[in-house]
Amino acid sequence: MWGDIYFDKGNEMILEYIHGDNSRERIVLPKEVEIVDSWEYIQTSTKLEFIKKFIPNYLSGQRIVLFDANHKQLLDFYNTNDINQLEDIDILNKSEKLLFFTSGSSGFPVGAFKSVENLNSEIQSLKNLIITRNIKRVVVTVPFVHIYGVLAGLLLPLELGEVSLVVKEDFLPYELLEEAKEEGTLVITTPVFIKALGKLPITTSLKEKLFISSTAPLSLEDVKVFEEKYEANVMQLFGSTETGGIAYKFGSCVEWTALKGVEVTTEEEQLSVVSPFISKYLLKEKIEPLLQPYKTEDIVEIDNNHFILIGRSNKLIKIAGKRISALQIENILEEIPSINKAIVELVYKKELLRSEQIVITLEATEKIEKKVVKEKISQYYGIITIPFNLKYVEQINYSAMGKKVIF
Repeated sequence: MWGDIYFDKGNEMILEYIHGDNSRERIVLPKEVEIVDSWEYIQTSTKLEFIKKFIPNYLSGQRIVLFDANHKQLLDFYNTNDINQLEDIDILNKSEKLLFFTSGSSGFPVGAFKSVENLNSEIQSLKNLIITRNIKRVVVTVPFVHIYGVLAGLLLPLELGEVSLVVKEDFLPYELLEEAKEEGTLVITTPVFIKALGKLPITTSLKEKLFISSTAPLSLEDVKVFEEKYEANVMQLFGSTETGGIAYKFGSCVEWTALKGVEVTTEEEQLSVVSPFISKYLLKEKIEPLLQPYKTEDIVEIDNNHFILIGRSNKLIKIAGKRISALQIENILEEIPSINKAIVELVYKKELLRSEQIVITLEATEKIEKKVVKEKISQYYGIITIPFNLKYVEQINYSAMGKKVIF
């Protein structure tokens, strides 16, 4: 199912929805609805339903809880804990409007409250990056329950005004390519689609089209292949649920540039951030204030408001004296023809004489000898001395936000 939503800063918001049989339905979305004085969870089964509920509720000032209903841990947490009865929630009710949750990739998901000030200031910063482009339509492949999907996929088009928002439950790469051909198109997507489009046996010009990607850094090679193949531009956004956006970069540039209003420094080599986009409160076992500057887990090399991202502190592997991120090794291993996807993890085992060990999980068409893996890594980074094990799974999937997950 496809749909075009026309955002108008006048009196009404119009939705033109194209059904599977290509018939069109014209819907007027109210800018205001009756709200309740409580935190409300928006749960829908389609993007269309979500948009029809979220936009008027958000514009009316409703306090909204957002998370993926397929995340069993979060659903159980929400069903057994009344957000409206949490200690100190009355203090937050005066300023906070949205509650997002992290993916939980490093433990139980953390809730991050966002105020209108958090959201509006970040939207203005993003808008300034694309203001010179003649954007008439925004194509979105990401889900709307995460902060990137809401900010870039809904609130940014809403702020731009008089643009159409093109949505589909699940895009195929060639379908996204067709949508991107339309004049004045901005694409909001993830690294999964950038990589997939780069592999299509099609070459066409998408000159002056902008693709915004987030959720994980793209390899320089993937960006280069994509931009040369389509003559398009890629802008990557870097940040987290707690911090909001931190920085951006265009094309195959190595350095990230801090977003307007964001100050970056380092503390023990880790990125430290002061920003109007950072949540003032987190939800863990209870509501906790989040103080600034906020130190992330990212190891960086910084130069004024620019920095080079080395990797996550818990996902850096030292090879021949160099610190290499797990993501870089995954990209290299996926160059081996028989490897479809790879996940690289650094684990610590106290019982080992040397506690560090690499576990490489592969989705592959055949078993790979360890020496092949070792030689491939050595081609780029020198001899690997840390012990590693290979594991094989039938399938490595991607989450809704484009992150690799093992089921």
